[in-house]
Amino acid sequence: MKEKLKTILKTCGWERCIVAMFLVLVMAVGAVSLIVLPKEDFSPDENRMLEEFPSVSGESLIDGSFMTGVENFISDHFMLRRDFIAMHTQIMLATGKKDLASNYGTVPAEGGVYFGKNDHIYEVLLPPDRTTVFEDNITSITGFSANAGLPLTILAVPSGAQEQAANLPAFAPEYDQREALKAIEELADENTTVVDTFDALSLENGDYYYKTDHHWNLEGAFVGYTEMAKAMGFTPVSRDQYEFEKVSDSFYGTLYSKAIYWWQQPDDFYLPRYKGENTLTQQTGENVRDDLFWTEYLEEKDKYSTFLGGNHSVDVIRNSAVKEGKLLLIKDSYANCMIPFLAQHFAEIHVVDLRYFNQDIYQYIEENDITQLAAVYSIKQLCDTDVASKLLR
Repeated sequence: MKEKLKTILKTCGWERCIVAMFLVLVMAVGAVSLIVLPKEDFSPDENRMLEEFPSVSGESLIDGSFMTGVENFISDHFMLRRDFIAMHTQIMLATGKKDLASNYGTVPAEGGVYFGKNDHIYEVLLPPDRTTVFEDNITSITGFSANAGLPLTILAVPSGAQEQAANLPAFAPEYDQREALKAIEELADENTTVVDTFDALSLENGDYYYKTDHHWNLEGAFVGYTEMAKAMGFTPVSRDQYEFEKVSDSFYGTLYSKAIYWWQQPDDFYLPRYKGENTLTQQTGENVRDDLFWTEYLEEKDKYSTFLGGNHSVDVIRNSAVKEGKLLLIKDSYANCMIPFLAQHFAEIHVVDLRYFNQDIYQYIEENDITQLAAVYSIKQLCDTDVASKLLR
C-alpha cells in the first residue's frame, strides 16, 4: 500500500495531489454543512426567498425538475455563500465586465447594475417595450383624469443612471428616459399636468440618489415634492422647516442585493422631522399610527420600508391641521419618502398602490369624496410593471 501510494504521488505529482485532496475536503465539508447547519428561508443581502429542498415524485425525477431543485437548493445554502458571491463580483469587475447581474434571456430582458464613480451602483436602463407594458401604462394613467373627472398631476421620476450619467462606466449604453417623459406629455390632456424633474434632479445640483438603492434619497424626494407642489398650485414647505435626522449609517439597498461587493460603502439613512407640531396619522386597514415612520425597519436590511411601512394596497394619511383637500395618489415606492412632505397640504391623502389594490378605483374615489388625483412613479417602473389594468373604467 505504501509503495502504491508513492507511485501515485510520483505519477501525479505532489502539487496535483494536494489540490485534489483540498477539493475533496472542501466538498466533504460543504456536504456536511448542508446537512448539519440550520437553513435560512430568506437572504437579506439579496432581498429574496431562498430555495427549499424539492419534494420527490416520479414525475419530478423523470422530467429532471427534482435535480434542478437540488442544484438550486445547494447553490442557495452552500457555506460561505455570501463570500463566494462577493468574490464573483470582484472577478467580474477585474475582467472588465460592466453590466452585472443581468438576465437578457428573459422577456422582457432584465438589465443588471453598473458600478459607477463615488461608490454608486446604478440600474442598467433598457428601452421600454413600447407595444406592451409601457404603452398601456402611460395610456391608462394619462386617461385617469378624464375617466374620473378630476384634475391629475403626474410625476415620472427619472432613475439615478439617467441623472448621474457622468458617474457611469465608460461606454456604458443607456436608454434616455426623456423619451418616456415626452411620450407621457404627448398623451396628457388639458386636465393633466406632467411634472418634469430632470433638470432639478441632475447631478449638477446635488447627489439625489442612494448609492446602493434604486430610489432617490431624502434630498431627492424633497426636490421632487417641491417641483410637484409648484405644479399643483401651492407653495411648498421650505427646507429649513425640516431637520433631516440621520438614523442609520449602514443602509444597503436593492442594487447592492443584485451584486454583493466586499468594499461597497453603505448609505446614510435619514428621516425628515418637521419642526412644527406633528399632526399626521397613517391608517392601514384598521390600524392607525401617530407617525408615518415605522422605525422597527431600522433594525432590518430593508430600511427604506421605514417610510409608511413599505407598500400596502391603501394607506390613508390624515393631517388634522388642514381642513380641506382630499388627494388620491397612485404610486410606486418612490412616493413613500415624499408623502411626509406632500401631506402638509391635504386633509387626507389616499395612497393607493395599484400592484396590490383590487377594488374598483372609481367607486373608491366617489365613496371617499376625492377632489384631486396624482400619480408618482419611477419611469423604470412604468416600463416594467403593469398597472394599467387597475385603471380600466
